[in-house]
Amino acid sequence: MSEENKQPESSQQPPADQKKQQPAPASPPPRPPTVQPPQPQAAPRPAPLPPRPAAAPPTPPSKPAPPKSSGRRTFLKILAFASAIISVIPFVPWGTFLSSSVESATATPKLLQALVTDDNPSYGAAAGVQVNVNDLATFPPNNGWIFTYPSSGNPTLDYENPNTFQKFELIRLPESLGGANPTAAAFVAYSKVCVHLWCSPNYIPSAGQYQCPCHGSIYQLPVTDPDTQQLVDAGKAIEGPASLQPFPTNAIPMMTIQADSAGNLYVYAPNFDPRTQTSASQKPAGVAGGSIEGDGVIGYGRDYASYQNFILPCASYPALVADENEAPP
Repeated sequence: MSEENKQPESSQQPPADQKKQQPAPASPPPRPPTVQPPQPQAAPRPAPLPPRPAAAPPTPPSKPAPPKSSGRRTFLKILAFASAIISVIPFVPWGTFLSSSVESATATPKLLQALVTDDNPSYGAAAGVQVNVNDLATFPPNNGWIFTYPSSGNPTLDYENPNTFQKFELIRLPESLGGANPTAAAFVAYSKVCVHLWCSPNYIPSAGQYQCPCHGSIYQLPVTDPDTQQLVDAGKAIEGPASLQPFPTNAIPMMTIQADSAGNLYVYAPNFDPRTQTSASQKPAGVAGGSIEGDGVIGYGRDYASYQNFILPCASYPALVADENEAPP
């Protein structure tokens, strides 16, 4: 080899694999994936309304309702008329009921009628007999028995008589009110027709009250006046709708009763004064014309003060049996 072709050693390039490897510049780290924020979802659109139906053709006129029966119309008219009368008239004289008949026997009022109980089998020995004030075994204190005025003269027919306006309950007072005494004053006789709406009250011995089962009206037995110690105000309504009615329509009608010398009880004709001991042409002062200031005229209410002013004084007079067959005018 010629010398000109020789290269100095320093000028010779090292082999490629011997070159010092330079570190490659670091590549930037990969970017995290871009997270898109959640897009608000649009509210669902309401379903489209169904098309409005076409207007229905007019309904043909219905057939007129058949007319109500004349019986029902008549009943409604009577009911409305009775309600109107009750609301505006404080006293209705039911004297026509005193002339009604009981089946085959004629119920004729008498000035003095023997007080005979209805022949109710549940009364036992007290059924269909004349009440005697001395018979405490058959007619014990704090008890009641129904009788009919005017009577047909037959206790069985009287018991079957459905006319409540002719019915009265004879109540023997409790012993604390003198019920054990052998006098007519030991008894009171209350109408079986409530002055509110004509239901039928009953004597309740356990309560010592005359109670109406329909609307709760309660009528008291006589009470003792603290000043005079006299029995007063028998039959006065103390509870229920009857007690809210104006005076004198807040008391149950009563009958005047008397006893003869043997102790037998009698009913004296309403509003005739047995104290006069005369005929039926005599009436008590202040009760002329059938006023409710007297005793037990069948009607809508009574002056409860008439118990102490009229009925109780009459009970102290003996019954005049001579008047038994006399009819009031």
